[in-house]
Amino acid sequence: MGEEELVKKRSLLLAVQEIERAGTLLNLPKPVKDEAAVIFKEALEKGILKGRSVESVVAASIYIACRKLKVPILFDEIKKYFNVKDGELKGAYKAIVLGLGLKFPSVDLEELVNKIGEKLNLSEATIKQAKEIIEKIKNSDYAVGKDPAGLAAATIYIAGLITGEHKLQKEIAEVAGVTEVTLRTRYREIMKILNIKLPEEQSK
Repeated sequence: MGEEELVKKRSLLLAVQEIERAGTLLNLPKPVKDEAAVIFKEALEKGILKGRSVESVVAASIYIACRKLKVPILFDEIKKYFNVKDGELKGAYKAIVLGLGLKFPSVDLEELVNKIGEKLNLSEATIKQAKEIIEKIKNSDYAVGKDPAGLAAATIYIAGLITGEHKLQKEIAEVAGVTEVTLRTRYREIMKILNIKLPEEQSK
């Protein structure tokens, strides 16, 4: 066995151990851990690890496995557990998705809103308002091809403006794992599509 193969074997062994440990601490079911190990192995064989830390690829593999198996988890939860930089994790995620040609099943947007809302300590009223908004757009042509996290983040921001429980765009975007630009774009689009009027606007 050559040196390169030994390095790959060692990396895979470490990755599987870390996936098991992280999966247990994050309360992820066994199928997710198994799927994450498969994704990491395929990424390793495709050379996606080159120039990236093993931690970032392991973290991205777990996040992707959760998305594939429709297990709700926030980008922020993965990032904090592995203590990797936002750009590093997103870079590994994109590289794996593109490199392996992955496709994902539809995400439960209401559950995603729940997760983000709870992480932000939002009231039931604001979360309910966000779910009402997401219900109106989730099956529309507008939602096709849009990142679920971006849609959920934008609806939570809008819901907060409506209920008066205002959260900063930066805070919501960080928890949801999207950029502030994405949040603002989706926010403006949804406001326009649904013709939502904020309380102060309705009195004008």
